[in-house]
Amino acid sequence: MNRNTLIYEVQDLKKVYDKRNVLQIGRLQVHKGTIYGIVGPVGSGKTSLLKQLSGLEKPTEGKLLYDESEFKTSLLGKVKSPDEIKYISLTDSRSNERVSRYFSSHHGKRSEEIRKQYFNKGFRRFMWEQNIASLSQGELTWIKLVDAVESDPRVLIIDNYGSMLDDEMEQDISRRLRRMNRNLGTTIILSTTNTRRIQKLVSVMIFLDKGHVAKIRSGSQHKESKQRHGRQQQRRRNRN
Repeated sequence: MNRNTLIYEVQDLKKVYDKRNVLQIGRLQVHKGTIYGIVGPVGSGKTSLLKQLSGLEKPTEGKLLYDESEFKTSLLGKVKSPDEIKYISLTDSRSNERVSRYFSSHHGKRSEEIRKQYFNKGFRRFMWEQNIASLSQGELTWIKLVDAVESDPRVLIIDNYGSMLDDEMEQDISRRLRRMNRNLGTTIILSTTNTRRIQKLVSVMIFLDKGHVAKIRSGSQHKESKQRHGRQQQRRRNRN
């Protein structure tokens, strides 16, 4: 196997909280430019794994390699997460600033284009000048996902993907994530308790159970990619 295709490699990783073993993964590989789904029930270790991959936490034992190297640490032993990795947690997190101000401070002059793309119809039009503290959980989730998509990271990690979104919003974000992956080569890793929520979006699904990798399966996106590749090859043969 060509190791140059890997962006992450996990080797005998173990994570312990308060003497409780929440993760124990012998070997796991994540390939560049691929969309992954981490699936499992509450308490299966999804969030803990995503925090290891994002560099927010350090493994108790074992190795986690990013681009063939472990994350750097400070003199105090804290992991230094690379700026090119963006981790999004959809748990409640609010501020007193307006939505427009939030995007202006994070995205500068591009904030007006973001407004036109994401806040141009339905109830979203009224969110732009609202205070973030007044938003519903679903509206706050939308803000965080828009910010994530527009940040253009090398790796995008989203915990609890799709929760609190209505069908229209989820379909909109899914289309943009596919485009981001296809056009920019972004590696995307999503977690969910619901397989159906991500099956059509991801290429690989990794199922966790009690901190262990229970199985790995292909998602619909992998099948569609193979079919698209097959059609391209057939067209080339027909031209020849």
